[in-house]
Amino acid sequence: MLSVLGYHRAVLTVVRRQDEAAWAALRGEPGGDLDDALRRNAYLLGADAHPVVHRAGRRAAEALEMDPDIEYYQVNGEPNASYLHQAGRAVVLFQGALLDRLDEDELTAVIGHELAHRLLWQSEGGAYLAVDRLLDAAAGDARTPAQYLETHRRWSLATELFADRGALTAAGDLGTTIRALLKLETGLSSADPAAYLRQAETVDLSSGSRGTSHPEAVMRAWALKGWLAGENVESLITGPLDVDAPDLLDAELLREVSRDFAALIAGSEGLVTEAVAVAAAGFADPSAPLGVPGAAVRFDEPLAVRPVDGAPLPRPRPLADSTRRYLAYLLLDLATVDPDTGDDGLVAALRIARRTGLGGYVEVADSELGWSDKERARLVEAVNE
Repeated sequence: MLSVLGYHRAVLTVVRRQDEAAWAALRGEPGGDLDDALRRNAYLLGADAHPVVHRAGRRAAEALEMDPDIEYYQVNGEPNASYLHQAGRAVVLFQGALLDRLDEDELTAVIGHELAHRLLWQSEGGAYLAVDRLLDAAAGDARTPAQYLETHRRWSLATELFADRGALTAAGDLGTTIRALLKLETGLSSADPAAYLRQAETVDLSSGSRGTSHPEAVMRAWALKGWLAGENVESLITGPLDVDAPDLLDAELLREVSRDFAALIAGSEGLVTEAVAVAAAGFADPSAPLGVPGAAVRFDEPLAVRPVDGAPLPRPRPLADSTRRYLAYLLLDLATVDPDTGDDGLVAALRIARRTGLGGYVEVADSELGWSDKERARLVEAVNE
């Protein structure tokens, strides 16, 4: 049986903690009934007239340990497939000429992808469906904070990766699953999965997916191969820790890292004054379930993030350049908040930057404070004493 991604579990935990009432109100089976609309506007693919579709669906449902009672409809449009969440049964809608392009094995993969959406929405009594509804509603409101919008984007990416695993589980073959993906994405009638995986090896995946609702197809193929190999591929969803584009999880992590770093600064020799302590206290926040111990922070290597309750241990998160620059300014602000610390405070900050691997701090401080070459050399030399 497929298990939900760590990202799904982590977001569920944070959303329940921050918006319990809204989340609870959105739980439950889907309302309404699409029967009338479908029968008026779509073609029902019956088992007698379309046996291949129904055979593929039974194979996918059996592999996913689901009820094989599935309805299939066809409408006009660009080639695509989608899952319509209905109480009591699964409904898969095909568009355009997709069915003409797929053999039975590939169709099994596509149906497996769609049925995996149903698995997710039914998991834990509809808990993940409620989060999906909440994030969808938030995304449609112009007043929604950017953190929720980024969470909605990443949640969508995670959901598609989960559904792709459903496709692979249903088809039972990596090449078939990727070939089905490529036919759907490119419109080709044939494709070479092995060549596409070689293409994936040439793409820089370190920045994560830039997709808005689906990861790029090359990343989806890479993730499927990685999943089979037992690798953690969720870095495609999160990317580096970026202060300019955090989701709800990253916002908590950034608050905790800021708090811990500020505490480290305020406790460092040369900066232990009341003014610095007061300024550092402004970053304090109740303990969160994410983060790294302040004394162990290094910013020149990925942060070893603690997991959200119920989620597996995340992979260490690399820092985006924007985040390192933000931390450099945090250090500079605390190093200069008390004029009485003078050069001792500036030297202490340089030592902290060196100890924590905060590259770029010297350039930030030089730019903001306007050091002369002589003054800069004197302060840097003092660090070595």
